[in-house]
Amino acid sequence: MAPMAVVRRSFVLLTLSMSLATAFQPIRRSITTSFTQPTSVRSTYPHPTTTTTTRFMSSDDDNTPGLPFALPSLNQIFFVWLTGVAGSRLIKLAPLAASGSASQSILINVAINVVLFAGCLTVLINSLRGIDYTALEGLDSKSLANQAGEWASSDIIPTTYKEYKVATFAGGCFWGTELHFQRIEGMMATCIGYTQGKITEPSYEQVCSGTTGHTEGLQLLYDPTICSYERLLTALFATLDPTLLNRVKNDKGTQYRHGVYTHSLEQAQSASKFVENL
Repeated sequence: MAPMAVVRRSFVLLTLSMSLATAFQPIRRSITTSFTQPTSVRSTYPHPTTTTTTRFMSSDDDNTPGLPFALPSLNQIFFVWLTGVAGSRLIKLAPLAASGSASQSILINVAINVVLFAGCLTVLINSLRGIDYTALEGLDSKSLANQAGEWASSDIIPTTYKEYKVATFAGGCFWGTELHFQRIEGMMATCIGYTQGKITEPSYEQVCSGTTGHTEGLQLLYDPTICSYERLLTALFATLDPTLLNRVKNDKGTQYRHGVYTHSLEQAQSASKFVENL
């Protein structure tokens, strides 16, 4: 086997093994679906010298960016191609391997392509599978993912849950935003997901492509007797520059735009007043 062919196939096998490891990771505290909120408050000017303004937007606002259908991710395109390559090679090599007189190199090629074909097909199937919301973590793990998944699937905009209130924000990459809010006293549970956008249940790869119109968001459950909504707004705006459009620190793109997605008129009024006083 030529040295370059060995290097090329080793690289493909490494990529496949990494993708398989990702495909079989346990479900995280996230919901890959679209939160549906009645209004949002966000800054609309990209230049630091401008003032921050407020825009209220209905949940069916047609100005939400994004395509009305999901495009395949780069990973999916790559593995479709790799599945086709491995499959075509197997079709050519299978008769030789079955003849009984195949050389050792042919048998090795067959084995490699069987692994590639099966592995790539597994990755593709896993990438197309939807999220089982019933399997997501619940309040016993201080996660709101299970309940938030049920709300989103049922197109419910909750204001409270039990004795607690619900809030939704976007502040760039949702991992860091979630950790920031988890440290606030009175925070009962959090989860991450996507809000706005044109399609339901987008994948992480699709949102990262910037084509779906979603933004990475955080939904949380807090105790209003300990932590006020204004305290949450202060925590959000402490992590971002509200005059920058589609950017939070080094994260750039429409999927990283910041926003306050209110669940009630009370929250909308508080958010509007807070933004006006920035």
